[in-house]
Amino acid sequence: MRRFLNFTIPGRWVRRILVGLAVAFVLVLGGTLAGLNYLAKDLPSLDSLQTIEPSVKTVIFAANGDTLREFYTENRTIVPLNRIPVSLQEAVISVEDRRFYSHYGIDLRRLVGVVFINLTTSRSPGGSTLTQQLARNLFPKLLPSQKRITRKIREWIVATQIESLYTKDEILAMYLNQIYLGKGAYGVQAAAHTFFDRNVWELQPAETTMLAGMIQLPEHYSPFNHLDRAYERRATVLGTMIQAGYLTREEAERIGATEVHPVRGSAPSGNQDGGFAAYFVEEVRKQLEKDYGATQLYKEGLRVWTTLNPQYQTWMEEALEAHLVAEETAREYEMTRAIHDSLTVLGAQPEKVEYLQGAALLQDVRTGAILGMVGGRSFDDYKWNMTTQASRQPGSIFKPIVYLTALQHGYTACSILMDTPFVLDTGVSLWRPKNFSGTFRGPMTLRFALSRSVNTPTAKLYQDFGLAPVLENVQRLGFTTELPRVPALFLGAGEVTLREVVAAYSSFANHGVYTQQHLITRVESAEGEILFQVRINQREALSPADAYMMTNLLQTTLKEGTGVSARWRGFTKTGAGKTGTTNESTNAWFCGFTPSFCGGVWVGFDQALPMGRGATGARMALPVWADFMGKITDQKGDEPFVRPPGILEETVCLRSGMMATSNCDSTALEVFLPDNYVQDTCDLHGGALHDFKGVSKDFQTLDEDDDEF
Repeated sequence: MRRFLNFTIPGRWVRRILVGLAVAFVLVLGGTLAGLNYLAKDLPSLDSLQTIEPSVKTVIFAANGDTLREFYTENRTIVPLNRIPVSLQEAVISVEDRRFYSHYGIDLRRLVGVVFINLTTSRSPGGSTLTQQLARNLFPKLLPSQKRITRKIREWIVATQIESLYTKDEILAMYLNQIYLGKGAYGVQAAAHTFFDRNVWELQPAETTMLAGMIQLPEHYSPFNHLDRAYERRATVLGTMIQAGYLTREEAERIGATEVHPVRGSAPSGNQDGGFAAYFVEEVRKQLEKDYGATQLYKEGLRVWTTLNPQYQTWMEEALEAHLVAEETAREYEMTRAIHDSLTVLGAQPEKVEYLQGAALLQDVRTGAILGMVGGRSFDDYKWNMTTQASRQPGSIFKPIVYLTALQHGYTACSILMDTPFVLDTGVSLWRPKNFSGTFRGPMTLRFALSRSVNTPTAKLYQDFGLAPVLENVQRLGFTTELPRVPALFLGAGEVTLREVVAAYSSFANHGVYTQQHLITRVESAEGEILFQVRINQREALSPADAYMMTNLLQTTLKEGTGVSARWRGFTKTGAGKTGTTNESTNAWFCGFTPSFCGGVWVGFDQALPMGRGATGARMALPVWADFMGKITDQKGDEPFVRPPGILEETVCLRSGMMATSNCDSTALEVFLPDNYVQDTCDLHGGALHDFKGVSKDFQTLDEDDDEF
């Protein structure tokens, strides 16, 4: 033994041992670094970690500030740390990571135990710090939930990098806005709305401590699923807060004795079909995705204010559904929406939407704001928006453009038109327009022909000025769909959308000014930066005098023409409009306006199928319009149409269209454009002018829409 102790190692061996140890150290260090480098090769860079932005939702608001819909990949609303209750912050730290403010991403006091347990058992110790949990939540694909030491090491690497770039408060804020708390809620603000229907800063300690307890197992401790478990877990959280020094025992006991009443959030869910104003919201969604892209819409968060008036929208949806159900019942259709829904419940899944369809659109005539939109009866069944995507034959709803053109070519409201048989050689075939009644009335004023929607005199106008000036007015009034260049266009051949019709009629109400329609008034980023602010886009389509003349003519439709039933269907205020019905009653229309609002309604089937006898615009579409417009105007009050300067008035004979005499038995006070008014005295009756302003009974016969061509 002594000899061993006295043994002297030669110097050359000392050098060899030292060199060997140095080489071994280098090899171990190099291997360790190489291993770490390998494990970290696909982890996020420091540059990317400097701009961590969790996915946030886009919120769509109605004009009154109500939330219409939310779009997201994760239901999350970011809130700053100073808006999150201190009680919630302390509860989360105490139960999840008590030494959060003293470590550097890894809790070294627990590290040895965690590594040992992971290496020797299949049991998870649950020792991740808040920073590690944040790393795992931010990069789930790079840090999958696998019980492997390699995953832990990668997690530690990312956690230490996060700690090197952010303060503890910043990390805590990111964590509280990132965590999943069940029921589709990401972050504490979304969770507060989901479980308590309040903002997170409005929560009390009894609620914040319950939320903190849900982090471990959100569904297991959900107050909706298991309120008893939620209370038990809250008690555990309160115990950790006592140990951490955040609460006294008395304070914890007081909080623990407080009952919690979970309330399901009332905010609309996101990314869903159907729901309130579904067609309107879908139009907004498509526009946002086109303008900003899917990533910004679903992940980066937008705040979008729209033009929708929820009250008007409700009235429109209710009116359309009520009247279409009534017609389905009265006409005993084989397929109704009720039958369709029943078959769907039973699993039949009808291939086509065969029940009666309808659409309605409401516009502010001055601003172009779309105040309400009903694109169909069920967005779940039928996502094709009948207001914007469906082009249908307009029938007589197109006639005002023809009569506008007539006024521009020297006609007056009292010009005499002939309702007699008419044949036109188009070069391809003979066109024989006919009236709905199948009869002819002879001479009638232009006002009468338009208000009663008589076909033959309208068609004869083609011989005077042809298609070109009509198509020019079509363009001025904002129609973009391609229309056929055929004489039958005068009676509504071709196809247009309801949105185009409403925009055009709005120009009559708005003194000849065409206003571009819009659904969105403002868009902000998640940070509050204004990305878009609407600018009213207007242009003069018609002279104010021309617009007023058309408005005045279309008032007659509601007073004594095909739209007179509006008066006893709910609409009693000042208004103007026109009915429309196509061949075999495949499409029924009504578009009407007041000085403030223009609304249009279309009714028909998905396919161009006949709706049956008597299914005119006056019966099928007008009642819907009168219902919701009556409520809107009752709320707003009556408004007169403003007459522009220069419009003249003369008492005229309705039989000759000239200035009336005392012998004329059928007269009316008529309005005229300043450069186009009647000057000649009636040559059918002699005598002096008198003040009788009545209308002959001969001209009061009320027909249904004469729209066939």
